[in-house]
Amino acid sequence: MITSETKKLPFWETVARSFKYVLKNKALLMGILPLIAALVVLQMLIGMPFMCSIDSSKCVEGSWQQNLTLLTVILASVGVIINYCRAIVLKANVDFVSLDFWKKMGLYLIASMVLSVIIVFPIFIGIYLMSFFFDPNLLIGLTASLTLLISIAVSILVAPLFLVFPAIAAGDYEIIKWKTLFSMAKGNHNAIFWAQFIIMMPYWLIAKMWYSLYVVINADNYIINLIFIAGAIALGMIDAGFKGAFFAHIYQFFKAKEKN
Repeated sequence: MITSETKKLPFWETVARSFKYVLKNKALLMGILPLIAALVVLQMLIGMPFMCSIDSSKCVEGSWQQNLTLLTVILASVGVIINYCRAIVLKANVDFVSLDFWKKMGLYLIASMVLSVIIVFPIFIGIYLMSFFFDPNLLIGLTASLTLLISIAVSILVAPLFLVFPAIAAGDYEIIKWKTLFSMAKGNHNAIFWAQFIIMMPYWLIAKMWYSLYVVINADNYIINLIFIAGAIALGMIDAGFKGAFFAHIYQFFKAKEKN
């Protein structure tokens, strides 16, 4: 039964709980280490293409190594998110070799791509419509601002759809319906979006500083490159843990609201 009653997400409490859960739950945090180690070893075997993310001058366009790096990092991040969601919601860890896990992984990636299209498509429409009212040269300068504003506006509008991710992780496929998700999260669009924004901020800031430190050091050698790759991958996996904990906590809140 879905209630139409509006119940506000406890914004700062949810954000704080998500950060604290990841930082205090040492077992799950330590469980990420073998994954980080495996990704670093893979980088050593294929020529460390992850350096492209740290220093754009090291990018090789169309390289299979970079494509493999992107794929493995995405899969690893999604795996961490699913594991944290299940640990919080179901009090159970993921069986990474099970068929059910890979089903959830596939559904998560499909949902992520669909949500990306929903957010990105209006950007193209907005820029296209603006082309009728602005000089092309002026529009070029406005494109970045338009892209940011439209993406934020659309993300807030469809914020309830983010509940799809913890629902997939928990195997709660029944709520994965447009009407159900929007009813569950009624009146909480802004809270969901901005809380997730705050959850991701530490990664953005620390990763930016980490990458800038590499540029400042300006010492291109194997060991230093490996250290910076390991650090960058670790930051990404911990960020995935924060996202997983956040998704799980908002899912728990709105499911409890639904039952009441």
